[in-house]
Amino acid sequence: MSKIHIHRFTLYDITTDGIRQSRRWGTRDAIERIGGEVLVESGTEVDASAVISDIPGLTVRDYTPAPTQREMSV
Repeated sequence: MSKIHIHRFTLYDITTDGIRQSRRWGTRDAIERIGGEVLVESGTEVDASAVISDIPGLTVRDYTPAPTQREMSV
């Protein structure tokens, strides 16, 4: 399967009336579509199947991406 870039992001939480970090990861397009703010430094490359969930372009809640080869060699 192909690889895509996903990011952590923040968005407005109506229950707390404040900005919080999402428990999901998402593609830049999906994050912008829901009104979130991309945390650019959090970007990582994953298999495209990671964003197959109930919200297109976002991962499931509490998703943890596997370390990349570069991260494992450090």
